[in-house]
Amino acid sequence: MFGVFNKLKKTGTFRTRYAGDGIIVKNRNFGFMDDPKFKAAYEWSAFYAHKGQKSPWTDVDLRWRSHVCVWAAQLALKHEGDFVECGVDTGILSGTIWKMLDFEKLDRQFFLFDTFTGTPEVAGMTESEKWFRKYHNKHRYSDTYDYITAKTAGYPNIKVVQGFLPDTLGALAERKIAYLSMDLNNAPSEKVVIEQLWDRLVPGAMIVLDDYAYGGFDPQYDMWNTFAKSKGLTVVSLPTSQGLLIKA
Repeated sequence: MFGVFNKLKKTGTFRTRYAGDGIIVKNRNFGFMDDPKFKAAYEWSAFYAHKGQKSPWTDVDLRWRSHVCVWAAQLALKHEGDFVECGVDTGILSGTIWKMLDFEKLDRQFFLFDTFTGTPEVAGMTESEKWFRKYHNKHRYSDTYDYITAKTAGYPNIKVVQGFLPDTLGALAERKIAYLSMDLNNAPSEKVVIEQLWDRLVPGAMIVLDDYAYGGFDPQYDMWNTFAKSKGLTVVSLPTSQGLLIKA
């Protein structure tokens, strides 16, 4: 067995297939990246442009993160409830889901919550969270409201909700949730949002945590672990920095 592995190494078969988003991976099957529908969906979402405005994240290869979100969304379709994304910006991840699932044909609503002007300052932020907020607001985030409304124009069942969370959660009314994506860049915001939404999540609901294991975001990591434990659950940590939690 090990002789075969050594031979593969010498012949270069253990080549790098993915290097991006902070990870380098060799000797794995990346069939999902070669899937024509996934490739088309990701490329449309990542490189979508509106009046010259493009996503500032195209220099980051987010295919693996998008794959995780699509997988979670596909499982969420097995349960009743709508889809919710808290923290959208240019919607690369959610946009890949819309295209992959032909979301406009589904009897579901997809709610997109964001300020669409960057991360607001929130009481209780740590110094590291404040630093990331300042850095990303300066170098990455801009006003993307017109951009995202244009991007979702072909999807009548996608609702763009602009404003500060949790103040805007009233847009959900009493709707049940089958899929939840959290990417608010700080623990205080994510904590108050999940506390308000938890009872809306149906059993089996998929919860994708974008920054869970990302370096420098330890407050979110600790908060989500504590929250999951309080519900008798655990979060699975992924090499993409994402965490995945399934409501039992």
